[in-house]
Amino acid sequence: MDLSPIGYFSKTHGVKGQLIIKADKDFFVEEIKAIFIESSTGLAPYFVKEFSKSNNGFIIELEEVDAIEKAKLLIGKQVFISTELIEEQEIEFDWLGFEVIDKNYGLLGTVFNVTDNGQQILLSILYKEKEIILPLVDDFIEKIEEDTKKLYFNAPEGLIAVYLDDN
Repeated sequence: MDLSPIGYFSKTHGVKGQLIIKADKDFFVEEIKAIFIESSTGLAPYFVKEFSKSNNGFIIELEEVDAIEKAKLLIGKQVFISTELIEEQEIEFDWLGFEVIDKNYGLLGTVFNVTDNGQQILLSILYKEKEIILPLVDDFIEKIEEDTKKLYFNAPEGLIAVYLDDN
């Protein structure tokens, strides 16, 4: 089984041996049946009785840890889970420096700014001394050449013209 660290025990919770895990990764809480904790002989498995989210991290109750004294011995120890239970983070692609070539306008320019408005990624390009902001939508992308940093784009009719219109 492949294991990955998710955080560490920051403090105890209550008097029945529960612990708080400070996590630095997202994972599928409801699927965790066991965790692994650093020990002098390697990683030791512990079965989970209860696991829930709290304001301070995650509250966990382990089968073998039923008293605050046992829990205190685990504070500061790193917690591991099966790697397959860790949520994959989407790796953000770096669009800065890509040349944008539109189907109708040709070479628009180089991406100088990238923003995310929560709905989509927006690319800013300087074309004819005017800033054009293009939404990075799959339907508008014709081709991406990562090695040459070229983005072939097919902007919807009127989108680029809105930025060029002097009225």
